[in-house]
Amino acid sequence: MELRDYVRVLRRSWMLIVAFVVLGGALAVAATWRTTKQYAASVTMVVSSPDSTEGAAGAYQGSLLSQQRVKSYANLVSSDRVASAVIDRLHLKTTPEDLRGQIVAAAVPDTVLLKATVRDREPGQARAIADAVGSEFSRAVAQIEAPSGDRPPSVRVSVWERAKLPDSPVSPQPTRNVALGILLGLILGISASIIRFRLDTSISGPDDAADATNLPNLATIGYDTDTVRRPLITDARPHSARAEAFRQLRTNLQFVDVDAGPRSIIITSSLPGEGKTTTACNLAISLAQSGHRVCLIEGDLRRPAFGSYLGVESAAGLTSVLIGAADLDDVLQPWGEGRVGAGKVEVLASGPVPPNPSELLGSKNMAELIELLHSRFDYVLIDAPPLLPVTDAAVLATRTDGVLLVARVGRTRCEQLRRATDALRAVDARMVGTVLNMVPTKGPDAYFYGQYSSYGPRGRHARSSAERSVLASAPDAGVRPAQPHGAGSDGSSRATGSAARATVSVPAARQPAESRRGNAGGSGRGRSGRDGSGRDGSGRDKDEPSRADGSPSEPVGGAVPAGTREPAGVTAPAPRAGADSGGRGPRRGAAQPPGPARPAATADDSASAEPGTAPGGQDAARPPSGR
Repeated sequence: MELRDYVRVLRRSWMLIVAFVVLGGALAVAATWRTTKQYAASVTMVVSSPDSTEGAAGAYQGSLLSQQRVKSYANLVSSDRVASAVIDRLHLKTTPEDLRGQIVAAAVPDTVLLKATVRDREPGQARAIADAVGSEFSRAVAQIEAPSGDRPPSVRVSVWERAKLPDSPVSPQPTRNVALGILLGLILGISASIIRFRLDTSISGPDDAADATNLPNLATIGYDTDTVRRPLITDARPHSARAEAFRQLRTNLQFVDVDAGPRSIIITSSLPGEGKTTTACNLAISLAQSGHRVCLIEGDLRRPAFGSYLGVESAAGLTSVLIGAADLDDVLQPWGEGRVGAGKVEVLASGPVPPNPSELLGSKNMAELIELLHSRFDYVLIDAPPLLPVTDAAVLATRTDGVLLVARVGRTRCEQLRRATDALRAVDARMVGTVLNMVPTKGPDAYFYGQYSSYGPRGRHARSSAERSVLASAPDAGVRPAQPHGAGSDGSSRATGSAARATVSVPAARQPAESRRGNAGGSGRGRSGRDGSGRDGSGRDKDEPSRADGSPSEPVGGAVPAGTREPAGVTAPAPRAGADSGGRGPRRGAAQPPGPARPAATADDSASAEPGTAPGGQDAARPPSGR
């Protein structure tokens, strides 16, 4: 582990460390509160020898004798003889052994001083015992050191300073105890964090997934608290980090194998609850938004969930087709019209829950069904059951072009992901990569590239309010042609006031991507039946109505001259009746002559028009820029 790994571990486990610190401090406080207070009183004694000889030599010898005796006397202060004498003198209700534990004696270095300290629960009792120890020890030494005859003792001990009444306890010490408890808790918390990191085998990032599977990671989907209530990206903001993650997954899938990319893909996981179903649904939506035809199959016949996620009917579906109880066209359900862009999504629900899901998914009818769907759709996505509990996904993997393995960060174990990969390799399945789901977006484990929301459009770069209102009026661009404003259900335009002007709408063409690319490459403007400029020999558009004198009429609906292009699905706003050329409102005192009403766009014109052009080939009006 490097230094940054230790820092990341401490940041990740800061709550555990704080808990240990608080626990250590609390235990220290509790131990301090329960400990009995002890008071200490000290008595100082001096060891001396009488000057029996005159001269410096005699004094030096007496000093050496006193220092030697002090070291021996320090051990005799707390002897049973002294303790028994003190008990008899003070009439204490204790034993000599217990009293010896209260007495501590030590010689002051390089001196002839002897200090005895007594601890007791009561300060007065501690002082009395200390004074009694000094007196009784001096008497005991005098008896020991008394020579025979009438000569004085060679060494004598006398009390130099009596004990004082202690005013504060010496034990316990709250500050020291709490500090030691906090320090001990900090050490234990850091140790527990490192041990937890070492023992944690869950997937924490792309590196762990790559080590467990030897597969590339195609996308990291960040954790979003709104996923439970709104699991689909059609309900999220277009520039959210979650929506961009699925766009990244879509792009990486298209470039996994440029020559023979996977068209039928299984989305599965190691265990339930890792987000495979939401990943399959949102991937289908993302592919459809880029103009592809997608078939989404609910291959989880044990726990179907498309009904709650997509709102489709699951009474009949895949099971009905496989057993021959229904035709494919009868159970395919179109979904998301107006919300998935230029493509389309058709859902094949699970149908009745069968008693033998593995046998149905591995049958010949399932293989033929996938081949049939290959010919009708660009992508076939199958939501399969988890790999470790059941074998359905492994059986189904032999019928498809690739498998996408979903893993949940912080929950899926490396061993579980490795076992799921081994199960797929055992049936020789092609694995295209992994997807990490619920990746943290905050904290020490957050990934930098997951914060796509910070790169969304800002205020001064956003569209104007007028342009946003125009774009919001056609949310189903690329799915079905938009009817002109003011048109009836049969497509005919209705005159508005005396002006009787028809509003031009810009429908989006529902045609394959190949035909759109062909139109764009042939004329540069996607128009058919014209030359490169889109004009006839007189220099005007062929479909443009002319006035009575032969001069070309003004553009209808406030359209700008040719050469300008607009986004697909934009409906050009018609000028108000009586408005001037600038579209700023009617001019006072000037009546507007009624102009010729332009014919309504037919269905054929809408089908052959390029997105961004009017049905007759006229360029769409540019919305106000807002600048």
